[in-house]
Amino acid sequence: MKNINWQKVGLIVGIGFGIVFLTAFLTSQILFPLLFGRPKNIEVPDLVGKNLSAARRSLVEIGLHAVVRDSVWSETDKIDTILEQDPRPGEKLKPESTVYVRISQGSKVVGVPSILGSNYHEAYFSLHNAGLKAVVADSLYSDSYSINTVVRCSPAVGSKVEKGSKVRLFLSRGPEPAKETAEADTTASTNPDDVY
Repeated sequence: MKNINWQKVGLIVGIGFGIVFLTAFLTSQILFPLLFGRPKNIEVPDLVGKNLSAARRSLVEIGLHAVVRDSVWSETDKIDTILEQDPRPGEKLKPESTVYVRISQGSKVVGVPSILGSNYHEAYFSLHNAGLKAVVADSLYSDSYSINTVVRCSPAVGSKVEKGSKVRLFLSRGPEPAKETAEADTTASTNPDDVY
């Protein structure tokens, strides 16, 4: 008997949820658009040549979103510059739709930054920020550079290399230690006055 009552309660609750869901759907899809009008479609602006973050802000202001579909190397366009977009400018989209973009990764070739005289940590971060890798190749004596500063590098400062390339660093050991110059006096004294 109790089992049958719980089945009735479950059936009534299920029908109630179904009615509420159906009413909400019909209200949002039919009643609201009739009362308040359907939202107007939005014309897609021209984003090509713009910076990605600026383009995203401008799209959010008009009710659209930007998603990066792809990024490619470009010798002519700065990093995060939009190269292509889909849909094209002038097409109409529903509010909250997505515009897919292809952006520039910047140049694949970078110059080795000026790191001579920098300590190892400064040189490491300068190279890292340029998209290059620092590798300690050797250490050399130097009167001009203090210990653990970059004496030279290979490829040389200003050389054009691909991003991700290794730059070999030659660090200073400081000045070369002075060599022993005192020589033992091997000559015997021949002065007769020195004899006791």
